[in-house]
Formats: sequence, C-alpha cells, structure tokens
Amino acid sequence: MTVFCLGSINIDHVYRLAELPLAGETLSARDYRPGLGGKGINQSIAAKRAGATVVHIGAVGEDDLWITEALSRHGIGMGCITTVPVPTGHAIVAVDDRGENQIIIYSGANLAQDPALIAAALAQGQAGDILLLQNETSHQVEAATLARKRGMKIFYSAAPFALEPLLAVLPQVTHLLVNAGEGKALVEATGTALDALPVEAVVVTHGASGAEWIVPGRTPSDFQPAFSVTP
Repeated sequence: MTVFCLGSINIDHVYRLAELPLAGETLSARDYRPGLGGKGINQSIAAKRAGATVVHIGAVGEDDLWITEALSRHGIGMGCITTVPVPTGHAIVAVDDRGENQIIIYSGANLAQDPALIAAALAQGQAGDILLLQNETSHQVEAATLARKRGMKIFYSAAPFALEPLLAVLPQVTHLLVNAGEGKALVEATGTALDALPVEAVVVTHGASGAEWIVPGRTPSDFQPAFSVTP
C-alpha cells in the first residue's frame, strides 16, 4: 500500500514564550527556531515513520531549496514536489509553557499546485492505496476525483476548517478527519449528524482525551484514549 499526500509544505517560524500574547500585547520571545512544517508534510512524515511507502505531492518556492535536504532527512523524496515562482508557505507559531499555541499561516506555494504533476503522481495509485488531503492546498477536488477513479481511499483533514471546500470535496471522501470543534461546526452548518455523512468513517479528535472512530449506521462509536506525552 502506498500513501499519497497532496499536502502543504511550510517553513515554521517557532517562537517560545511563557504566555501567549493577548490582543494588542507585545511580549518578548525567549527562543526562536525555524524549521520544516505544514499539516501535509507532517502527515507524510508520520506515515513514513509508521512504515508506509509515501509519495508527497507539493510545491515550494524557488529560493527555498534547503527544504530538499530537510525532506531527505525524513525520507521524503522530491520527485513529486515542484518549485514555483511563489514564496514557500510559512507559519508564525507562538508556543507557551503549557504547550498551547497560536499560529498564523501564509499559504504561498501551497496554493500553486501543478495539476499535471498531481495527475502523473496519482497515475501510480492502485486500489487500496490512500490519498491524504488537508485544506491547505489547491486542487483538492481534482486530486480526490482522480484517486477515487483508481479505487483509492481518500482521507480528508478538514483543517483549517472552511465549509465551502469541505462540501466541494466531500462526495469523493471515504474518511473524514475533524477535531471536536470542526465536527460541531460541520453539523451546525449542514444539519447532518456525523454518523449520517456519506463516508465510510469519521475520525473526531478530542485533544488530550483521545480520538473517536465513527462508522455511519453503527453504534456505539469506537474511542481511543490519548497516549500521555509531555508537550
């Protein structure tokens, strides 16, 4: 099984503070580190570490070729990652002593995906393979449609949450991934319960509590408590 991920690639600018700033407040950070990030590339690296064969489909700016080395260290190849004349996406991340964060994202190259490259990459896909998507790139619907035609499973993380792109891709999705807040917003916006959505399963994450696996038409849902970690 191969996991394909049409996913964001960001440069994370991470600032460590004792507390997160309030509106209009200026605070001094005690540490700063740039690094590799983005929901998409995080998913690809996690899948790779879990033992999957991974093909990451993405885009970066022409001036950030250092990302090639960073991805290589994680075992992610550049064969389906293109360079575009748009700055690499980046995130401004503030993290406090409790592990809570505030994030500002600039999409950049993530919204300049190459449809021909996406099609060529997914042409390698077979029934039973997986396509991972999040709401941080362009061409999600096109990619999901191509993957479904090849019998692949489509896992869609509805984050950052936005109703319009979610509803556009939902007919092609087999597995929907939301956090508790996103799930509530989806139910309120559509009037449809999560266990009535036209998908094979819904995964709802509940932060430190764990995650819920909902199969439409089957009750009760399965719940996996979270593993205890130090953030």
